[in-house]
Amino acid sequence: MKRKVDEESDIDVSSTDESDQEVDQGEEETVDVDFDFFNLNPDVDFHATKMLLRQLFGDDGSMFDVSGLADVILVKDAIGTTIKTDGKESDPFAMISVIDAQQSQPCVKQVMDYLVEKTQKHTEFNMFLRKLLAKDSKKRVAWIFSERLINMPVEVTPPLYKMLLEEMAEHDLKFDYFVIVSKIYYVVAAQIPDENKSKKQKAQIIENETDYFHYEDMVLEKHAKYNIYSDYTNHKQETDSRRVFSEHGIDPKLSVMLLDAASLENAVPEMAEQFPPF
Repeated sequence: MKRKVDEESDIDVSSTDESDQEVDQGEEETVDVDFDFFNLNPDVDFHATKMLLRQLFGDDGSMFDVSGLADVILVKDAIGTTIKTDGKESDPFAMISVIDAQQSQPCVKQVMDYLVEKTQKHTEFNMFLRKLLAKDSKKRVAWIFSERLINMPVEVTPPLYKMLLEEMAEHDLKFDYFVIVSKIYYVVAAQIPDENKSKKQKAQIIENETDYFHYEDMVLEKHAKYNIYSDYTNHKQETDSRRVFSEHGIDPKLSVMLLDAASLENAVPEMAEQFPPF
């Protein structure tokens, strides 16, 4: 068991990542929750890990062998941390882990091939990523898997990253680069049917209205060597059905970031400063 970071923390629901868009400041709600930090537990965390993997990859979650990925993430003595509120036998609300991106497991290679495909329109990033993942690469690359339930506050994330770096140092596990998969969304104008057309007009992105599902990404992007946003392969929902405001919808996008080891180490304390404990 890992240390308990905060006891009976006052968690302002309006400070969580997406609830900022939903809770009026005059109707804020505060609840007391104990967050416990645990080692990864393959006997308990398997199904929750699969769910978080599907959530992370959005509309493309069904494309991957999430059972295989969960097995890789939860391998015995794996490095990583979960956050739970009801003891170590309960399901995690958040987790972080590091996966060797160059290993031969087909499920991991499937993810890396997907990320290479998603960076194709960004030539420099694409070529650099291909070179890193090549069999003759002399650089070590890891995928940091970090995801949490939608109402978990961003403030839980800096301790997760801090523990991850500390645990890697304890085990002398070194990587040159880290790939981080996340997601953002564009706020789009509502689709209004045109009486003269049989189909709805394409939703238009509202200028400068881009926001994050994971607000720590603002810090990670600042330190990233490369970061891109990409459409999902499978676009299952119309933006109009993903309403966060009565007049607006959201258009989720895949986010892919690449940081070198030094940049990640610099990003973590900045993340902690920007999103301090409750």
